[in-house]
Amino acid sequence: MKNFFISLFILCSPLLADDHIEINDRLAIDDLLSKYSHTWDSKDPEGWADLFIDKGIWENSFAGNVGRTLKSNKERFEFAKELQESFRQKGVTTRHHQTNTLLTVKEDGELHGETVFSVIWQYIDDPLPKLMHSGVYRDHYVKTDKGWKFRVREVRFDHKLFEGQEKLVPDLSLLKARTHAEHRKLGGRAPYFSHYKKGGMELVFIAARHEPRVGSPTHRLIKEVIEGFDPKCVITEGLRSEDGYSPEGLIRDARRREKSGNLPEPLYAALLCSEKEIPFIGGEPMPIVTTEALRAVTEDDTDVLGFLVVRHLGQVRREEPEAELGNKVKRLLPRMIRQFELETALTLEQFKDWYKRTTGRAFSAEGLRRGDIAPIAVEDPKLLKRMGIAAMMAREKHLLSLEAKLLLEHQKVLVIYGSGHLVYESEVLEKMLGAPIRKEKSW
Repeated sequence: MKNFFISLFILCSPLLADDHIEINDRLAIDDLLSKYSHTWDSKDPEGWADLFIDKGIWENSFAGNVGRTLKSNKERFEFAKELQESFRQKGVTTRHHQTNTLLTVKEDGELHGETVFSVIWQYIDDPLPKLMHSGVYRDHYVKTDKGWKFRVREVRFDHKLFEGQEKLVPDLSLLKARTHAEHRKLGGRAPYFSHYKKGGMELVFIAARHEPRVGSPTHRLIKEVIEGFDPKCVITEGLRSEDGYSPEGLIRDARRREKSGNLPEPLYAALLCSEKEIPFIGGEPMPIVTTEALRAVTEDDTDVLGFLVVRHLGQVRREEPEAELGNKVKRLLPRMIRQFELETALTLEQFKDWYKRTTGRAFSAEGLRRGDIAPIAVEDPKLLKRMGIAAMMAREKHLLSLEAKLLLEHQKVLVIYGSGHLVYESEVLEKMLGAPIRKEKSW
Protein backbone atom coordinates (compact mmCIF):
# COMPACT_ATOMS: atom_id res chain seq x y z
CA MET A 1 0.00 0.00 0.00
CA LYS A 2 2.83 2.41 0.87
CA ASN A 3 4.48 1.78 -2.51
CA PHE A 4 1.13 2.40 -4.22
CA PHE A 5 0.83 5.88 -2.72
CA ILE A 6 4.42 6.72 -3.58
CA SER A 7 3.77 5.71 -7.17
CA LEU A 8 0.54 7.72 -7.25
CA PHE A 9 2.35 10.79 -5.92
CA ILE A 10 4.99 10.47 -8.62
CA LEU A 11 2.38 10.15 -11.35
CA CYS A 12 0.35 13.14 -10.11
CA SER A 13 3.19 15.55 -9.30
CA PRO A 14 3.05 18.78 -11.37
CA LEU A 15 6.82 18.71 -11.63
CA LEU A 16 7.14 15.35 -13.37
CA ALA A 17 7.46 16.38 -16.97
CA ASP A 18 10.77 14.58 -17.57
CA ASP A 19 11.71 11.15 -16.18
CA HIS A 20 15.42 11.97 -16.14
CA ILE A 21 15.08 14.34 -13.18
CA GLU A 22 15.54 12.86 -9.74
CA ILE A 23 12.51 13.04 -7.45
CA ASN A 24 14.52 14.80 -4.71
CA ASP A 25 15.54 17.48 -7.17
CA ARG A 26 11.95 17.87 -8.32
CA LEU A 27 10.77 18.39 -4.77
CA ALA A 28 13.59 20.84 -4.04
CA ILE A 29 12.70 22.91 -7.11
CA ASP A 30 9.03 22.82 -6.13
CA ASP A 31 10.10 24.24 -2.76
CA LEU A 32 12.15 26.94 -4.52
CA LEU A 33 9.10 28.00 -6.56
CA SER A 34 6.97 28.20 -3.41
CA LYS A 35 9.61 30.23 -1.56
CA TYR A 36 9.64 32.75 -4.41
CA SER A 37 5.92 33.45 -3.89
CA HIS A 38 6.02 33.32 -0.09
CA THR A 39 9.02 35.64 0.34
CA TRP A 40 7.51 38.22 -1.99
CA ASP A 41 4.01 38.10 -0.47
CA SER A 42 5.39 38.25 3.10
CA LYS A 43 7.53 41.27 2.10
CA ASP A 44 10.88 39.57 2.77
CA PRO A 45 13.21 41.23 0.21
CA GLU A 46 16.35 39.57 1.56
CA GLY A 47 14.85 36.08 1.44
CA TRP A 48 13.47 36.74 -2.04
CA ALA A 49 16.81 37.95 -3.43
CA ASP A 50 18.65 34.98 -1.86
CA LEU A 51 16.72 32.54 -4.05
CA PHE A 52 19.05 33.47 -6.94
CA ILE A 53 22.75 32.85 -7.45
CA ASP A 54 24.50 36.17 -6.97
CA LYS A 55 25.13 36.78 -10.67
CA GLY A 56 21.75 35.42 -11.66
CA ILE A 57 19.25 37.27 -13.85
CA TRP A 58 15.72 38.41 -13.01
CA GLU A 59 13.81 40.12 -15.80
CA ASN A 60 10.22 41.12 -16.39
CA SER A 61 8.44 41.90 -19.64
CA PHE A 62 4.96 43.18 -20.49
CA ALA A 63 3.28 41.77 -23.59
CA GLY A 64 6.74 41.07 -25.00
CA ASN A 65 8.34 44.41 -24.07
CA VAL A 66 11.22 44.09 -21.59
CA GLY A 67 10.76 46.14 -18.39
CA ARG A 68 13.41 45.69 -15.67
CA THR A 69 16.52 43.51 -15.68
CA LEU A 70 18.25 42.81 -12.34
CA LYS A 71 21.69 41.20 -12.52
CA SER A 72 22.78 40.82 -8.89
CA ASN A 73 21.25 39.97 -5.54
CA LYS A 74 22.03 43.50 -4.36
CA GLU A 75 19.92 44.94 -7.20
CA ARG A 76 17.15 42.43 -6.49
CA PHE A 77 17.13 43.23 -2.77
CA GLU A 78 16.92 47.00 -3.36
CA PHE A 79 14.19 46.57 -5.98
CA ALA A 80 12.09 44.30 -3.74
CA LYS A 81 12.58 46.48 -0.65
CA GLU A 82 11.43 49.66 -2.46
CA LEU A 83 8.41 48.09 -4.16
CA GLN A 84 7.26 46.15 -1.09
CA GLU A 85 7.49 49.31 1.03
CA SER A 86 5.20 51.04 -1.46
CA PHE A 87 2.75 48.16 -0.99
CA ARG A 88 2.90 48.68 2.79
CA GLN A 89 2.14 52.39 2.39
CA LYS A 90 -0.81 51.70 0.10
CA GLY A 91 -2.13 48.89 2.31
CA VAL A 92 -1.76 46.24 -0.42
CA THR A 93 -1.65 42.51 0.22
CA THR A 94 -0.37 40.39 -2.69
CA ARG A 95 -0.88 36.67 -3.29
CA HIS A 96 1.00 34.76 -5.99
CA HIS A 97 -0.54 31.59 -7.40
CA GLN A 98 1.34 29.20 -9.67
CA THR A 99 0.54 25.96 -11.45
CA ASN A 100 1.32 23.69 -14.41
CA THR A 101 5.09 23.60 -13.92
CA LEU A 102 6.94 21.81 -16.71
CA LEU A 103 10.60 20.82 -16.20
CA THR A 104 12.96 19.88 -19.02
CA VAL A 105 16.60 18.85 -19.22
CA LYS A 106 18.47 20.58 -22.05
CA GLU A 107 21.17 18.95 -24.19
CA ASP A 108 23.87 20.62 -22.09
CA GLY A 109 22.32 19.11 -18.95
CA GLU A 110 20.89 22.43 -17.70
CA LEU A 111 17.51 22.21 -16.03
CA HIS A 112 14.81 24.60 -17.31
CA GLY A 113 11.25 25.18 -16.18
CA GLU A 114 8.06 26.93 -17.23
CA THR A 115 5.25 27.82 -14.78
CA VAL A 116 1.91 29.57 -15.26
CA PHE A 117 1.18 32.23 -12.63
CA SER A 118 -1.40 34.76 -11.53
CA VAL A 119 -1.21 37.53 -8.92
CA ILE A 120 -4.07 39.00 -6.90
CA TRP A 121 -4.04 42.26 -4.95
CA GLN A 122 -6.26 43.35 -2.09
CA TYR A 123 -6.25 46.83 -0.57
CA ILE A 124 -7.05 47.13 3.13
CA ASP A 125 -10.58 48.40 2.43
CA ASP A 126 -11.39 46.03 -0.44
CA PRO A 127 -14.06 43.44 0.42
CA LEU A 128 -12.58 41.05 -2.16
CA PRO A 129 -9.19 40.64 -3.87
CA LYS A 130 -8.73 41.48 -7.55
CA LEU A 131 -6.77 39.73 -10.26
CA MET A 132 -3.95 42.10 -11.24
CA HIS A 133 -1.47 40.03 -13.25
CA SER A 134 -1.15 36.81 -15.20
CA GLY A 135 1.70 35.30 -17.16
CA VAL A 136 4.44 32.69 -17.35
CA TYR A 137 7.70 32.20 -15.45
CA ARG A 138 10.57 30.87 -17.60
CA ASP A 139 13.40 29.61 -15.43
CA HIS A 140 16.93 28.24 -15.53
CA TYR A 141 17.89 26.40 -12.35
CA VAL A 142 21.30 25.53 -10.94
CA LYS A 143 22.23 23.26 -8.04
CA THR A 144 24.60 24.90 -5.56
CA ASP A 145 26.13 23.85 -2.24
CA LYS A 146 23.16 25.68 -0.66
CA GLY A 147 20.59 23.81 -2.74
CA TRP A 148 18.74 24.69 -5.94
CA LYS A 149 18.59 28.36 -6.97
CA PHE A 150 17.48 30.44 -9.92
CA ARG A 151 20.15 31.24 -12.49
CA VAL A 152 17.54 33.00 -14.66
CA ARG A 153 13.90 33.87 -14.02
CA GLU A 154 11.98 35.63 -16.80
CA VAL A 155 8.64 37.02 -15.58
CA ARG A 156 6.54 37.32 -18.72
CA PHE A 157 3.32 39.26 -18.06
CA ASP A 158 0.52 38.70 -20.53
CA HIS A 159 -0.51 42.35 -20.76
CA LYS A 160 0.61 45.96 -20.46
CA LEU A 161 -2.21 47.18 -18.24
CA PHE A 162 -0.28 47.49 -15.01
CA GLU A 163 3.16 48.28 -16.38
CA GLY A 164 4.81 50.94 -14.21
CA GLN A 165 2.19 50.61 -11.45
CA GLU A 166 4.84 50.80 -8.74
CA LYS A 167 5.67 54.36 -9.83
CA LEU A 168 2.38 55.89 -8.58
CA VAL A 169 3.04 55.98 -4.85
CA PRO A 170 1.99 58.86 -2.58
CA ASP A 171 4.84 60.01 -0.35
CA LEU A 172 2.91 60.08 2.92
CA SER A 173 5.94 61.40 4.80
CA LEU A 174 5.16 64.83 3.26
CA LEU A 175 1.86 65.07 5.14
CA LYS A 176 1.89 67.58 7.98
CA ALA A 177 -0.41 70.00 9.77
CA ARG A 178 -0.53 73.44 8.13
CA THR A 179 -0.68 76.89 9.71
CA HIS A 180 -3.32 79.49 8.82
CA ALA A 181 -0.69 81.29 6.72
CA GLU A 182 0.10 78.10 4.81
CA HIS A 183 -3.58 77.50 4.18
CA ARG A 184 -3.92 80.97 2.66
CA LYS A 185 -0.78 80.52 0.55
CA LEU A 186 -1.40 76.95 -0.67
CA GLY A 187 -5.18 77.10 -1.00
CA GLY A 188 -7.58 79.76 -2.13
CA ARG A 189 -11.11 80.93 -1.60
CA ALA A 190 -13.33 77.87 -1.90
CA PRO A 191 -14.83 76.50 -3.97
CA TYR A 192 -12.19 75.89 -6.62
CA PHE A 193 -10.48 72.91 -8.24
CA SER A 194 -6.97 71.71 -9.03
CA HIS A 195 -6.43 69.56 -12.13
CA TYR A 196 -3.46 67.14 -12.21
CA LYS A 197 -2.25 65.03 -15.12
CA LYS A 198 0.42 62.34 -15.42
CA GLY A 199 0.68 60.21 -18.52
CA GLY A 200 -2.79 58.94 -19.30
CA MET A 201 -4.05 59.61 -15.76
CA GLU A 202 -5.97 62.71 -14.64
CA LEU A 203 -7.16 63.75 -11.20
CA VAL A 204 -9.39 66.74 -10.46
CA PHE A 205 -9.72 67.75 -6.81
CA ILE A 206 -12.63 70.06 -5.98
CA ALA A 207 -11.77 72.09 -2.88
CA ALA A 208 -15.32 72.48 -1.65
CA ARG A 209 -16.93 74.91 0.72
CA HIS A 210 -19.39 72.94 2.81
CA GLU A 211 -22.73 74.34 1.71
CA PRO A 212 -25.82 72.12 1.96
CA ARG A 213 -28.00 74.59 0.03
CA VAL A 214 -28.85 73.31 -3.46
CA GLY A 215 -27.62 75.79 -6.05
CA SER A 216 -24.67 77.01 -3.95
CA PRO A 217 -21.34 77.82 -5.68
CA THR A 218 -19.98 74.43 -4.57
CA HIS A 219 -22.96 72.60 -6.08
CA ARG A 220 -22.62 74.53 -9.34
CA LEU A 221 -18.90 73.76 -9.57
CA ILE A 222 -19.50 70.04 -8.96
CA LYS A 223 -22.00 69.94 -11.82
CA GLU A 224 -19.66 71.86 -14.14
CA VAL A 225 -16.70 69.56 -13.45
CA ILE A 226 -18.68 66.32 -13.77
CA GLU A 227 -20.07 67.47 -17.13
CA GLY A 228 -16.82 68.96 -18.45
CA PHE A 229 -14.24 66.54 -17.06
CA ASP A 230 -16.34 63.36 -17.50
CA PRO A 231 -14.68 61.37 -14.66
CA LYS A 232 -14.69 57.59 -14.68
CA CYS A 233 -14.84 57.45 -10.88
CA VAL A 234 -15.71 59.97 -8.11
CA ILE A 235 -14.48 60.02 -4.49
CA THR A 236 -16.68 61.89 -2.02
CA GLU A 237 -16.23 63.08 1.55
CA GLY A 238 -18.16 61.68 4.50
CA LEU A 239 -18.72 58.20 3.05
CA ARG A 240 -16.65 55.17 4.05
CA SER A 241 -14.66 53.37 1.39
CA GLU A 242 -15.65 50.01 2.88
CA ASP A 243 -19.28 50.64 1.83
CA GLY A 244 -18.21 50.08 -1.78
CA TYR A 245 -19.26 51.73 -5.01
CA SER A 246 -22.51 53.66 -5.41
CA PRO A 247 -24.49 52.35 -2.39
CA GLU A 248 -28.20 52.34 -3.26
CA GLY A 249 -29.32 53.41 0.22
CA LEU A 250 -27.32 56.60 -0.02
CA ILE A 251 -28.76 57.43 -3.44
CA ARG A 252 -32.29 56.97 -2.08
CA ASP A 253 -31.45 59.27 0.85
CA ALA A 254 -30.09 61.88 -1.55
CA ARG A 255 -33.28 61.82 -3.66
CA ARG A 256 -35.37 62.26 -0.52
CA ARG A 257 -33.29 65.16 0.79
CA GLU A 258 -33.14 66.89 -2.59
CA LYS A 259 -36.80 67.84 -2.26
CA SER A 260 -36.05 69.86 0.88
CA GLY A 261 -33.36 71.91 -0.84
CA ASN A 262 -30.92 70.85 1.92
CA LEU A 263 -28.43 68.54 0.22
CA PRO A 264 -24.74 68.33 1.34
CA GLU A 265 -22.33 68.22 -1.58
CA PRO A 266 -21.45 64.47 -1.22
CA LEU A 267 -25.12 63.55 -1.64
CA TYR A 268 -25.50 66.01 -4.52
CA ALA A 269 -22.50 64.44 -6.25
CA ALA A 270 -23.99 60.98 -5.64
CA LEU A 271 -27.19 62.02 -7.43
CA LEU A 272 -25.31 63.37 -10.44
CA CYS A 273 -23.13 60.25 -10.61
CA SER A 274 -26.20 58.02 -10.42
CA GLU A 275 -27.86 59.88 -13.30
CA LYS A 276 -24.72 59.61 -15.46
CA GLU A 277 -23.88 56.02 -14.35
CA ILE A 278 -20.51 57.09 -12.94
CA PRO A 279 -19.30 54.92 -10.04
CA PHE A 280 -18.67 56.84 -6.83
CA ILE A 281 -17.09 55.78 -3.55
CA GLY A 282 -16.44 57.32 -0.15
CA GLY A 283 -12.94 58.42 0.79
CA GLU A 284 -13.19 57.86 4.56
CA PRO A 285 -11.26 55.13 6.41
CA MET A 286 -12.82 52.51 8.65
CA PRO A 287 -13.77 53.97 12.05
CA ILE A 288 -11.19 51.87 13.88
CA VAL A 289 -8.44 53.63 11.89
CA THR A 290 -9.58 56.96 13.35
CA THR A 291 -9.89 55.42 16.81
CA GLU A 292 -6.32 54.16 16.78
CA ALA A 293 -5.03 57.52 15.53
CA LEU A 294 -6.79 59.29 18.42
CA ARG A 295 -5.57 56.74 20.96
CA ALA A 296 -2.04 57.67 19.95
CA VAL A 297 -2.81 61.16 21.33
CA THR A 298 -4.68 60.15 24.49
CA GLU A 299 -4.97 56.89 26.44
CA ASP A 300 -8.44 57.82 27.72
CA ASP A 301 -11.32 56.67 25.49
CA THR A 302 -13.51 59.28 27.22
CA ASP A 303 -11.43 61.95 25.47
CA VAL A 304 -11.81 60.07 22.18
CA LEU A 305 -15.59 59.87 22.61
CA GLY A 306 -15.87 63.53 23.57
CA PHE A 307 -13.81 64.62 20.56
CA LEU A 308 -15.89 62.54 18.14
CA VAL A 309 -19.14 64.00 19.47
CA VAL A 310 -17.82 67.57 19.26
CA ARG A 311 -16.58 66.96 15.71
CA HIS A 312 -19.97 65.63 14.64
CA LEU A 313 -21.81 68.55 16.24
CA GLY A 314 -19.99 70.88 13.87
CA GLN A 315 -21.63 69.08 10.95
CA VAL A 316 -25.01 69.17 12.72
CA ARG A 317 -24.83 72.94 13.19
CA ARG A 318 -23.90 73.39 9.55
CA GLU A 319 -26.78 71.28 8.22
CA GLU A 320 -29.37 71.91 10.97
CA PRO A 321 -28.59 75.29 12.54
CA GLU A 322 -31.74 75.23 14.70
CA ALA A 323 -31.25 71.73 16.08
CA GLU A 324 -31.41 71.22 19.86
CA LEU A 325 -27.93 69.94 20.67
CA GLY A 326 -28.69 68.23 23.99
CA ASN A 327 -30.93 65.62 22.36
CA LYS A 328 -28.41 65.22 19.55
CA VAL A 329 -25.67 64.44 22.07
CA LYS A 330 -27.86 61.86 23.85
CA ARG A 331 -28.30 59.98 20.56
CA LEU A 332 -24.71 60.45 19.44
CA LEU A 333 -22.99 59.06 22.55
CA PRO A 334 -24.04 55.36 22.22
CA ARG A 335 -23.73 55.53 18.43
CA MET A 336 -20.13 56.77 18.57
CA ILE A 337 -19.21 54.12 21.15
CA ARG A 338 -20.44 51.35 18.85
CA GLN A 339 -19.13 52.80 15.61
CA PHE A 340 -15.61 53.55 16.87
CA GLU A 341 -15.34 50.53 19.21
CA LEU A 342 -14.67 52.58 22.36
CA GLU A 343 -14.24 51.27 25.90
CA THR A 344 -16.10 53.99 27.76
CA ALA A 345 -19.58 55.44 28.28
CA LEU A 346 -20.96 58.89 29.10
CA THR A 347 -24.33 60.34 29.97
CA LEU A 348 -25.29 63.79 28.68
CA GLU A 349 -24.39 65.37 32.01
CA GLN A 350 -21.04 63.57 32.12
CA PHE A 351 -20.33 64.77 28.59
CA LYS A 352 -21.07 68.36 29.65
CA ASP A 353 -18.69 67.97 32.60
CA TRP A 354 -16.01 66.57 30.29
CA TYR A 355 -16.53 69.45 27.86
CA LYS A 356 -16.11 72.08 30.56
CA ARG A 357 -12.97 70.41 31.97
CA THR A 358 -11.46 70.15 28.51
CA THR A 359 -12.33 73.56 27.04
CA GLY A 360 -12.88 75.68 30.14
CA ARG A 361 -16.37 76.62 28.85
CA ALA A 362 -19.87 75.45 29.61
CA PHE A 363 -21.39 73.35 26.84
CA SER A 364 -23.78 75.32 24.61
CA ALA A 365 -24.55 75.84 20.95
CA GLU A 366 -23.03 79.32 21.15
CA GLY A 367 -19.94 78.01 22.95
CA LEU A 368 -19.03 75.45 20.27
CA ARG A 369 -15.91 76.72 18.53
CA ARG A 370 -14.66 75.12 15.35
CA GLY A 371 -11.17 76.32 16.19
CA ASP A 372 -11.00 73.91 19.16
CA ILE A 373 -10.68 70.89 16.88
CA ALA A 374 -9.68 72.48 13.55
CA PRO A 375 -6.55 70.64 12.27
CA ILE A 376 -4.47 73.81 12.01
CA ALA A 377 -0.86 73.88 13.21
CA VAL A 378 -0.37 76.24 16.18
CA GLU A 379 2.18 76.64 18.96
CA ASP A 380 1.39 74.57 22.04
CA PRO A 381 -1.83 72.95 20.75
CA LYS A 382 -4.38 71.80 23.33
CA LEU A 383 -5.77 68.27 23.54
CA LEU A 384 -8.71 68.72 21.15
CA LYS A 385 -6.49 70.42 18.60
CA ARG A 386 -3.92 67.58 18.73
CA MET A 387 -6.72 65.07 18.28
CA GLY A 388 -8.13 67.05 15.35
CA ILE A 389 -4.74 66.95 13.62
CA ALA A 390 -4.31 63.20 14.30
CA ALA A 391 -7.76 62.41 12.87
CA MET A 392 -7.08 64.53 9.79
CA MET A 393 -3.73 62.82 9.18
CA ALA A 394 -5.38 59.39 9.32
CA ARG A 395 -8.02 60.53 6.83
CA GLU A 396 -5.49 62.01 4.42
CA LYS A 397 -3.29 58.90 4.43
CA HIS A 398 -6.28 56.79 3.54
CA LEU A 399 -7.59 59.22 0.92
CA LEU A 400 -4.23 59.63 -0.82
CA SER A 401 -3.73 55.86 -1.03
CA LEU A 402 -7.25 55.52 -2.44
CA GLU A 403 -6.61 58.24 -5.02
CA ALA A 404 -3.47 56.46 -6.26
CA LYS A 405 -5.28 53.13 -6.42
CA LEU A 406 -8.30 54.45 -8.34
CA LEU A 407 -6.18 56.47 -10.76
CA LEU A 408 -4.52 53.23 -11.81
CA GLU A 409 -7.88 51.50 -12.17
CA HIS A 410 -10.00 54.28 -13.74
CA GLN A 411 -7.49 56.78 -15.24
CA LYS A 412 -9.82 59.82 -14.70
CA VAL A 413 -10.78 60.46 -11.06
CA LEU A 414 -12.70 63.32 -9.43
CA VAL A 415 -12.29 64.02 -5.70
CA ILE A 416 -14.82 66.21 -3.86
CA TYR A 417 -13.62 67.22 -0.38
CA GLY A 418 -13.42 70.29 1.82
CA SER A 419 -10.74 72.80 0.80
CA GLY A 420 -8.56 72.07 3.84
CA HIS A 421 -7.97 68.54 2.60
CA LEU A 422 -6.44 69.77 -0.65
CA VAL A 423 -4.10 72.04 1.31
CA TYR A 424 -2.96 69.03 3.35
CA GLU A 425 -2.49 66.91 0.23
CA SER A 426 -1.11 69.46 -2.24
CA GLU A 427 2.57 68.69 -1.68
CA VAL A 428 1.99 64.92 -1.88
CA LEU A 429 -0.12 65.20 -5.03
CA GLU A 430 2.47 67.40 -6.76
CA LYS A 431 5.25 64.93 -6.03
CA MET A 432 3.12 62.03 -7.28
CA LEU A 433 1.46 63.70 -10.29
CA GLY A 434 3.34 66.95 -10.94
CA ALA A 435 2.12 70.53 -10.50
CA PRO A 436 -1.55 71.07 -11.34
CA ILE A 437 -2.15 72.01 -14.97
CA ARG A 438 -5.18 74.09 -13.94
CA LYS A 439 -6.33 75.72 -10.71
CA GLU A 440 -9.58 77.59 -11.28
CA LYS A 441 -13.02 78.43 -9.87
CA SER A 442 -15.02 77.31 -12.88
CA TRP A 443 -14.53 74.61 -15.51
